[in-house]
Amino acid sequence: MKNKYNWLFGILLGAIFLFAWLKMINWQEFISYFKSFDLNFVLVFSFFYVFAYVLRSLRWRLIMKPIYQMTILQSFGLFMAGLMINYVIPVRAGELAKSVILKSKYQVRISKSLPTIFIDKISDLFPIILIMILIPLITVQVNITLSIIIAVLFAIFLFFISFLFFAVNHHQRALKILHILLKVIPRGWRPQFEMFFENFVGGMSIMQNRIKDNICVYFITLLAVFSEAIYIYAVFKAFGADISYTQILFGYTLMNLTYILPTPPAQIGSNQFMWVLIFSLALGVNKDLTSASVTFSHLLTSIWIFALGIISLLALRIPLNELVSQKELKEKIDV
Repeated sequence: MKNKYNWLFGILLGAIFLFAWLKMINWQEFISYFKSFDLNFVLVFSFFYVFAYVLRSLRWRLIMKPIYQMTILQSFGLFMAGLMINYVIPVRAGELAKSVILKSKYQVRISKSLPTIFIDKISDLFPIILIMILIPLITVQVNITLSIIIAVLFAIFLFFISFLFFAVNHHQRALKILHILLKVIPRGWRPQFEMFFENFVGGMSIMQNRIKDNICVYFITLLAVFSEAIYIYAVFKAFGADISYTQILFGYTLMNLTYILPTPPAQIGSNQFMWVLIFSLALGVNKDLTSASVTFSHLLTSIWIFALGIISLLALRIPLNELVSQKELKEKIDV
């Protein structure tokens, strides 16, 4: 039942975004941009998009090092499998799926691997600092909507960083708070949840006293952002946009940060609306050109995500239904 509500919420959210986007575009002008579109140029540069995910999988591999030393292929395969599941299920099931695979295939406890995934996702918020630096350097119309988006994302960044700092430096106090919150759970279930969260909070300290690794994590994150921005720059240029790489870097970095928020299945609707909001309303690119760019880019990146995700699942010999089934997840979650 809960899954159905999540799907309905995701579909409704996507429909709202899609409707808002459709009201913005001129279909004749939108279609005209595809007539002079350079397909080969974008296909070549799409490898920078894939390379960004290779970098992010290496970042997660680095975070995981004290718990389990994955090979490069293992980390990339797990990362892409989880990304594909996240793409189609609007409840971040892919993050848990990665932990489930690690347990079933490599006997890594879920309560140990989940904190590394949480830290990995927090790392994706780090470029919000880059956004703050770029605003004065480029021509950006910071309207009220864009200001709200930046403020919300920055607030989320501060919240997660604060939670991470608190859990690492005030371990016992964090556990006391969790124990209070767990009182809403039936008494018979509490011991399992308490033990799980104790292991989880303990796992949050995995990056403590790893100065070089922390620097590498943030350096890899920035490299991934720069790599993706090259691909997006190529997409806009293929459609004839007059826009600088710095503007693209700002726009797509901000766009990437919005993925931390709830998104509809396959990000249909939200991607289109947010691209127009950021690249057209804030950066001044023609909204129909932006719409043509996001439509093509969304299609191409979806193909990459599904192709690499399916190949990864086949290589790992993990059935997809085994990962998205609540029953299977409950059977495999350990404390």
